[in-house]
Amino acid sequence: MPSLGTCSKQGLKYERLAQGHETRFHTRDLGMTKLVTASITFTSSNGNATGANGTFPTTGFVVNDPVLIEGANLNNGFFTITGLDATNQSYLVLDPPPKDEGPVTVTLRTP
Repeated sequence: MPSLGTCSKQGLKYERLAQGHETRFHTRDLGMTKLVTASITFTSSNGNATGANGTFPTTGFVVNDPVLIEGANLNNGFFTITGLDATNQSYLVLDPPPKDEGPVTVTLRTP
């Protein structure tokens, strides 16, 4: 029985890890000020989130930044930017690769 004795368990066995999909919008999060709301197509084979030219300015979105996607059917949650289109600013490469979806209007936010 866990209530007998003087030893107690240490570690992460009974704690919940932060993972999974987001199911609500974080509109009051003042720390994530760089955001884009646009029609985006997600492609799982190359990990791209693609929009029109100029959708992802390189002044706001940089490699290794976390990005929060809200408003999608399959791809809500946190991703890491592993690459971007510096020429046309039209796509981001995300890790883990998103599921195939779109075009769908979503909000992408990064700190």
